[in-house]
Amino acid sequence: MGALRMTPAEIQARIDTLPRVPIALRNTPLEEAKHLSKVLGGPRIFVKRDDLTGVALGGNKLRNLEFRLAHAMIDRPDTVIVGLDLQSNSARQTVGACNKLGLKAILVLEGAKPAEVQGNLLIDYLLGADVHFAPDRHVQRQMLDQLAAQVRATGGRPHILNDNPMFDVASAVAYLETTLEVVSQLQKNDLTPNYFYMSSSGKGSAGIILAQKLLGLPFAMHGVPATDEFHIPSRTAAIANESAAALGLDLVIEESDITSFDNFVGQAYGIPSAAGDEAVRLFARTEGIVLDPIYTGKAAAGLVAHIREGRFNSSDIVVFVHTGGTPAVFTWNELWL
Repeated sequence: MGALRMTPAEIQARIDTLPRVPIALRNTPLEEAKHLSKVLGGPRIFVKRDDLTGVALGGNKLRNLEFRLAHAMIDRPDTVIVGLDLQSNSARQTVGACNKLGLKAILVLEGAKPAEVQGNLLIDYLLGADVHFAPDRHVQRQMLDQLAAQVRATGGRPHILNDNPMFDVASAVAYLETTLEVVSQLQKNDLTPNYFYMSSSGKGSAGIILAQKLLGLPFAMHGVPATDEFHIPSRTAAIANESAAALGLDLVIEESDITSFDNFVGQAYGIPSAAGDEAVRLFARTEGIVLDPIYTGKAAAGLVAHIREGRFNSSDIVVFVHTGGTPAVFTWNELWL
């Protein structure tokens, strides 16, 4: 199949065909990290500040939720129910988004309520979520269905967000659009990206890969997952192709198009790593940019390691997508003392 080339305006027009509700602050800043680059002796580094998307302390999920919740609103729900991890960034942002839309939010979080409530969980309570805890995913699924039944029994209209068909596509489409923002921001200074780095297990990075193919730009997308749960190349390609189909694009992404570095997960998902913690400190102490030790810290560890290995030229333009997650620095407060 020949390459499909589109202008940013043509791509945006396809995105605009999808139902959407306004939640996130978009066109977030692109900030050059000059001191960080100097300290590392590396390329020019630009940080896409998607930690500044607004609601509930911001983060990448707000962009996704614009499409997920728009699909949910077709059924005119009054309650959104979602099952996620105990310290989920997505849970926090989902509750904030529901508040903005006038919807009740019920969370079923995998894990036990800690003795000290901190981080994302603390914000969940502050936002007024109805929080439940499940010991494992099997019980979590049962609780989602039970809570939905209870809402219906009292005359409510529940929507289980885990079953939303836009769950993966929304992430990819959101970061297709985000890449258009980055390219436009760089073009104002006559610059084009050479590399993107992002914490992604396949969804967000799928959108950046789509942008690269559609725009015909020669940048490389380097995903750095925080989990080893998935086979990233196949997952990313599948999500990219599902998203292309949703946008009516005659484009196929192959596994060979995907570059992912899974050697920065560390001990396990949800547990900080020494390299990630160092990267968090480095960003904070050179640029005043606060990452988190679970997602963005590990992605930054990949970028830092690659700079130290000499993979870049000094003139290369590297974009680091800051996907948020800031409350985790409080959950892991002992790391920074």
